[in-house]
Amino acid sequence: MTKLCGRCNANEAVIYLNYARLWLCKDCFIKFYLRRVEKTVDKYKMLRNFRVVGVAISGGKDSASLLHALKTLSSDIEFIAFHVNAGIGEYSRESEKKARELAEMLDVEIYVYRYRDVDGFEIPDFKNTKYDKRICATCSTLRRWTLNKLAREYRVNALALGHNLDDTVEVMLNLFLTGEFDQLRRLKPVLPPMHPSQVWRIKPLIKIPEFDNLYYASYNNLPFRYGKCPYAKGARSIRRKKILDIWERRERNIKFQLFSIFTNKLIPILDKTLPREEYNTCKICGGASYGDVCSACKIKQYIISLKQSSSDH
Repeated sequence: MTKLCGRCNANEAVIYLNYARLWLCKDCFIKFYLRRVEKTVDKYKMLRNFRVVGVAISGGKDSASLLHALKTLSSDIEFIAFHVNAGIGEYSRESEKKARELAEMLDVEIYVYRYRDVDGFEIPDFKNTKYDKRICATCSTLRRWTLNKLAREYRVNALALGHNLDDTVEVMLNLFLTGEFDQLRRLKPVLPPMHPSQVWRIKPLIKIPEFDNLYYASYNNLPFRYGKCPYAKGARSIRRKKILDIWERRERNIKFQLFSIFTNKLIPILDKTLPREEYNTCKICGGASYGDVCSACKIKQYIISLKQSSSDH
């Protein structure tokens, strides 16, 4: 028996959203998705009076959905796409290809930063070094630094990131369990600049489940890369997300509940009780740093020095 859409009650339903207990047809799902993004943007005043917004696009479904949704909802804002090519073989080549296709499809200017071309190294160079066991964290640190650099260079008012609900809740839960409360505060939907080198960071998809991004990108025929980074295989974060998925099958709104508790109750308490973060200025790049040299520059110095030493021998 054909299931009708729970919104228009006319078209055949193609997707069931368990958290909303709602069957939707393709058109109504797209409208439902856009309305949820719009409500998040409005609630947290993400776009404020910004005229130019940079959007980090990885080549995956989340950032593809992010750029498409923002372009659809905010025709009066200029969007610029930033893509970081980490040099991870075919994975990075496919990611850049999809990012370029997306930018062309949506008529958005794109700037690509390749570590190999600019810095002289790639993420695989960190294998068999002291960063080998935390290569994903190292990649994340370098990616944040690079995106902030691009945002500064191209003078955007804000940088939009495609963090989804599943990723955010997994990180929040992990930081809570490990007691890294200062890091937990950085997971707010909106982060104002805390140093002259920074721009506003906004997360319009922070309340959108990963599943929804996949279907939104697919229903809009957006180009995006399938599959995960080869270095993510066996990562603890993937195991924790699977545990959350099992939990959600028993309690359908648990991810939304956890997100609400962290953002509305715990983080405000942390803001009041923990000292305000004070940044120095990195003497190498001029960016925000806790010491004389920021963590990204330390990583870059290390790997470049290692490569030079190896080439000398």
